Amino acid sequence: MLQTTFTSYISFYCKNISHRGTLRLQYTPILWYQNLDSCQRGWRLFYILTAFNRCSDVMRPFLLKFLQDACASPTLQYQGIAKACEQNLRRTFQYGGRIQYPTGMELKAMLAGRSSKRQLFLLPGGMERHLKIKTCSVALDVIEDLCFEMELHRPEALDEYAVFLVTHREISQ
Repeated sequence: MLQTTFTSYISFYCKNISHRGTLRLQYTPILWYQNLDSCQRGWRLFYILTAFNRCSDVMRPFLLKFLQDACASPTLQYQGIAKACEQNLRRTFQYGGRIQYPTGMELKAMLAGRSSKRQLFLLPGGMERHLKIKTCSVALDVIEDLCFEMELHRPEALDEYAVFLVTHREISQ
């Protein structure tokens, strides 16, 4: 029951971002301290919010410093997710954050600690490749990964490729 409530609160916050892209939080009466995994949940919530929301320019240096300190300390238990939050925040500032809010299934997966999935990509000649797609992945990431696999390391090679989305594929028999 608590997992569903927690997921619904996250969904609510992701959908109620102001038009400037900054999250406006309000008090919600959730008793986080009652759960033994509240610290882990907090980091996972932070992971989701950094993928969708920009913080203010005033808050940015402090937040990045906090995340860098958390990443640099090998004794901290949540060093890995802190690094993922930092990457999300940087990508959100670089690309503007995700536009599509996560589905209920995606939120549940992220709250369970699964932040990536294997996505099938169809290449010319009928070749298929599976690539790891993360919460903040963009098309350029896919192109870079595919070029790396083809051993194309020149920056100009990236300009030669594009990603197309196949939404419906008919299967003829």
